[in-house]
Amino acid sequence: MDLIPARNPRRQFVAGALIFITTLAVFLLSQVNQVSDSRYSLLVSHSLLQGGRLDISPYAIADVVVGTPGVPRGARAYQFELVNGRVYYYFPIGSSVLSIPFVAVANVLGVSVVDQDGAYQARTEDALQRTFAALLMASFSWLVFSMSSLLLSVRLSLLTSFGCALGTQVWSTASRALWSDTWGIVLVGLAVYFLVQHETGRRPLRPMLLASLLAWAYIVRPTNSIAILCIAVYLFAAHRATFSRFALCGGAWAIAFVGYSFAHFGQALPSYYLANRLTFDSFWTALAGNLVSPSRGLFVFVPTLLFVAYLLIRYRRHVELRGLAALALCIVAAHIVMVSGFGHWWGGHSYGPRLLTGLVPWFALLGMLALRARLMSQANADAGGPPVRTRRENVVGSLLLFISIAIHLHGATNARAYEWNAKPVDVDFMPSRLWDWSDPQFLRR
Repeated sequence: MDLIPARNPRRQFVAGALIFITTLAVFLLSQVNQVSDSRYSLLVSHSLLQGGRLDISPYAIADVVVGTPGVPRGARAYQFELVNGRVYYYFPIGSSVLSIPFVAVANVLGVSVVDQDGAYQARTEDALQRTFAALLMASFSWLVFSMSSLLLSVRLSLLTSFGCALGTQVWSTASRALWSDTWGIVLVGLAVYFLVQHETGRRPLRPMLLASLLAWAYIVRPTNSIAILCIAVYLFAAHRATFSRFALCGGAWAIAFVGYSFAHFGQALPSYYLANRLTFDSFWTALAGNLVSPSRGLFVFVPTLLFVAYLLIRYRRHVELRGLAALALCIVAAHIVMVSGFGHWWGGHSYGPRLLTGLVPWFALLGMLALRARLMSQANADAGGPPVRTRRENVVGSLLLFISIAIHLHGATNARAYEWNAKPVDVDFMPSRLWDWSDPQFLRR
C-alpha cells in the first residue's frame, strides 16, 4: 500500500532538489522561443531598477512604432500604449515588478537589456526571459512536489511533480518566456500550497500572506480574479475567523493598485485589466475550442486530465479535503467560461491552450486528491471492500501521461510547432485552422 509513510525531511529535500535540478535542465535545454506579449517586460524592470520609472520613454528602441495596444499587426509594437506622451507597457505590470531581483542579478553579472548608450537589446531580453522562466517553472515543480508530499508518498509525489512539469503547459508555454502566467502560477501555486497545509493540519492559515499572494496574482494576470473571488467565498464559508484579515489585506492591496492606476493612467484600472474585451459573442465555439480543438483544446493537449476526472468520479466517495476539491472545480469551470467569453479565445500565436495555463496549480491539486482517493479505495478493498482495477487503470493513466509529455516535448523543442501559428496562413486571420484535424499543431513537423 502506497499511503503516506513516516516523513523523512532529508529524503524529501533531496527529492525536491532533484526535481528542481532536472526540470531546470530540461527547461533550459528546450530552446523554442515564445517571447511575444512579454517582450519589453524586462525593459520595464530595468527602468524601475535604474530610475524608478514605470514608463520606458527614455530608452531607444530601434525600428519600433507604437501600434494598437494588444493587437499584433505588422511591425508596430502592440506591447506599448501612449498615455500623456509617455510610453507604457500595455500588458500586466506585475511580472516586471517581480522580476526586478532577477534583472538586478543579471546586471551585476554584466548582462543588461539596455546597452551603455541606452539602446534596448532584444536578444539579451529573450535570453534572460528564457532563463528566468526556466528558474520559475523549476521552482514551481518543486512546489508541486512539496504540496503533493502532504497527501501522497514520495514516489507518487515525484510522479505528480514531473507529470505536472512536463505534461502540461508548464513546459511548452510557461517555461518558454515570461508570459504573465509564468509568475501567475507560482503565486497561485503558493496560495494553494498554504491552503492544503492548513486543511491537512500542518500549519495554521496565514490570511494576510494568502491575500498578498492573490493580490499579486491579480496584478500579474487579471484572470486570477476568479481564484480570488472563489477563495474569498471559501474562507467566508469554511474559515470565517480568518476572513476579515484576508479581506482587509486584500482591500489594502486593491486600494494601492487603483491609486497606481489613477496616478499613471487617469482611470481606476489600467486598460489591460478592463473587462470590455469579454463580449461572449462566440461563447459556444470558444468553449468547445478551449476543450477539444485539435490545436487549442485542453483535453487534446493534456489528456492526463481525462484520467484525473475519471479517478475523481470513480472514487468520489473516498475524496478527502472535499472543500478544496469543490473550490478547485469551481475555479476551473469559471476560468474556462470567462476565457471563452474572449473573442480572441485561442490566444493568438501560442502552443495549445495557453489561456488556460493559469489553471495548472488547480489541476495539480485535483490530481493529488484523485490519486489519494484511489489509494484510500485500495485500502478499503484490502479491508474487504469492493476491488480496485489497479492494473488496467495504471496502464491507461501511464499511457495518457506519456502522450501528454510527448505533446509538450514537441511544443517546447520543435520550432515548427510554434511556427504553425503563421504558416501556411496566420491563425489570427484564419481561425478555422484551429479545427483542422488534418494539420493539428501538436503534429506539425
